[in-house]
Amino acid sequence: MTKTRSKLQSLSLVLAAWFLLTLTPAIPSSACTLFAAVGSSVEDGGTIIVKNRDRPPRRSALEVRTPPDGYRYLALVTADRPHKPAVAGINEKGLVVVGATASTLVDQKDKHGAKGLTQTLLEQCASVDAVLARPDLLQAAAPVFQMLADGRKIAVVEVAPQGRVAVKVTAQGVLGHTNHYLDPQFQEYNQKPNISSRIRYCRIDRLLSLQPHPFTLEEFLTFSQDRQDGPDNSIWRSGSTPTKARTLATWIVAQPVGGAPRLYVSIANPGEPRKILNLKINPSLWKNGLNDKIRTTDGGRELLRKVASNQ
Repeated sequence: MTKTRSKLQSLSLVLAAWFLLTLTPAIPSSACTLFAAVGSSVEDGGTIIVKNRDRPPRRSALEVRTPPDGYRYLALVTADRPHKPAVAGINEKGLVVVGATASTLVDQKDKHGAKGLTQTLLEQCASVDAVLARPDLLQAAAPVFQMLADGRKIAVVEVAPQGRVAVKVTAQGVLGHTNHYLDPQFQEYNQKPNISSRIRYCRIDRLLSLQPHPFTLEEFLTFSQDRQDGPDNSIWRSGSTPTKARTLATWIVAQPVGGAPRLYVSIANPGEPRKILNLKINPSLWKNGLNDKIRTTDGGRELLRKVASNQ
């Protein structure tokens, strides 16, 4: 009797998932998968942070920016939008900021004095601790998710409507996030279903939890290419139709404590050959040469082939 009840419960869950996937209305398609590791969870210590950028076809690019009153930073930007907003970046102090859309809100217009939070944090903050010491910057932002890393800590910031903020920070372990609110106090903001977000979160959480040894950049790159859950729900999304969201870029930074960060970026612009950058950002590059380096975008192709051959 117990086995029969268990089977019925499992069948009910499968049918519920099928119903939500096939019959619920479409969710705004901007989406991302973020994940990071720190401390003993990283081979040789330090941090690794990843962003897969998912949205309908749109061009991405790399830009070095030098604000007049802030830190220089290298950003992954939306190339075909005015002002080219940054969606991921690393600044000259070693702070990495990546973002994801809060796509479960009914009213996406709640800006509450919104600023481009990714750009603001890169310009004004030198570390994870420096970001957390500026709640004013977080509270002034539109609802959004941000993942942060330097050489010693990683953090997730959830910004909800009316300037509400929840933070999870650690110097040991792993973090993952997609496009729905995880903090128990913010469950009221999961107003619309986002099945893809939940499937991707469950998948990256499982990949991070099953690893028996510290992570490497190459292993995180393998995770970023994971296609287990199909064209619309995998960590790497190909899109089931030409207009559906797909993964347009992968951004990875591995940063040892006190050492130069290593950046891997893969850009898959619509109708263009895939562009790959694999670069160690030595301090001298911030003063001269970084612009030239990011124009040479084939250095990581062999690394990508190695990852593909191991899948």
